[in-house]
Amino acid sequence: MRTSFPAFLFGLLLPCFLSAQSVPRIFCGNELFSEMVATQYPEWAQSIETTFEQAKLTQAGPRTTLTIPAVVHVVWNQPEENLSDELIEAQIQVLNEDFNRMNSDTGNLRSMFEWVAGSADIEFELVTILRRETTTMFEVDILSGNIIPEVKHTDDGGSDAFFTGNFLNIWVCNIQPLKVGPIVIGQILGFAFPPADLDNWPPGSNAPNADEDGVVIDYRVFGPDNPTPVEIPGGSGNLVVKGRTPTHEVAHYLGLRHIWGDGGTFGPNDCMQSDGVDDTPYADSESAFDCDITKNTCTGIDEFYGLDMPDLIENFMDYASEDCMNMFTKGQVEIMRNVLMGPRSGLLESTSIDSETTEAQTWNVSPNPASTFARITFQTPLVESSFFRLLDQYGRQVTSFIVGAGQHATDLDLTSIPGGMYVLVSEGDGLIQTSRIVVHN
Repeated sequence: MRTSFPAFLFGLLLPCFLSAQSVPRIFCGNELFSEMVATQYPEWAQSIETTFEQAKLTQAGPRTTLTIPAVVHVVWNQPEENLSDELIEAQIQVLNEDFNRMNSDTGNLRSMFEWVAGSADIEFELVTILRRETTTMFEVDILSGNIIPEVKHTDDGGSDAFFTGNFLNIWVCNIQPLKVGPIVIGQILGFAFPPADLDNWPPGSNAPNADEDGVVIDYRVFGPDNPTPVEIPGGSGNLVVKGRTPTHEVAHYLGLRHIWGDGGTFGPNDCMQSDGVDDTPYADSESAFDCDITKNTCTGIDEFYGLDMPDLIENFMDYASEDCMNMFTKGQVEIMRNVLMGPRSGLLESTSIDSETTEAQTWNVSPNPASTFARITFQTPLVESSFFRLLDQYGRQVTSFIVGAGQHATDLDLTSIPGGMYVLVSEGDGLIQTSRIVVHN
């Protein structure tokens, strides 16, 4: 199908909002992100496009289950924003069900689309939950092109990323209403950065860097049956929350576009925009958080189906009601798997390293989390001296030390180390081993 990366002038964005948005909208921040990137950073926009085209062509190889380790950052101000462990674990379960077509509502898919529905065979493993209390209000500023980078930096009131090349980082926070000046024009529920070749970013630009890669979700739509309501603009009730916003945003992170190709959002309603996936029917606009099975915004013969197909509102990449979404197509599945085995292959490397370390583990760390010190205990005395390095979230060495042969245990002084997550790496006895340490102080 035809593809088009949105590249409208940012100066046209405000008139579009102010004239067309008499009622504030709820939407995914990737619409704004695409506009900002395409206008302000054209070189990176082309890099995203190139990566997407390569993902469609690359063969994903044998269909084994691919596991993504995830770190969830809860950045909260009010108590209701500090989501429980149980709700976060339930959200990870929703991701696992949705990406493996094991969701209980999969049978609600209309029969005409059953043959294109696919399982991504992608699983998510919750590594840890990092909590940060903050006084920062996370406000998107479309005039400056700022998409709340503060939430990803501890010094700015957020939570520092944890090895974004090897872990899916998900930040959960209170995203403030979107404004142009004093005018509220909508509410962003979440956003994610698609994969791109970071080396191709324009030098000196203020585009997000590797430490800001990941997914951001408003706390009210994280987890199934979240207790905090999200009001639909216009007073027509509250959104149904089933944990599908994170599914939608993680799919963006793995390379998928909106199913309507973002035509009709800031550009023309002409059915010429495409999401670049052959087995998703054309649509010229998003659903209105409803479940309208009569919606058919692009009439005529669809090239893939050979029929006049209605909009695929059940797809996770639309804006249908969350109790209506229930599937990815096979074409979308292949793109996500190819991305995961290509530009985001580091996520799989961290998983395999952990597996090998578990089998060869000869030492452990306690207490963990730790505050003032952590004791490293060896299962058997060291045969030879081992070199230890403690690395921070960015892979930078914080400290290093040598443990001599014959020792059974040693203590690691943490009193001068800031709170956060670290990786302890040992080299000795012919092995390289790792263990994660959480420091609370």
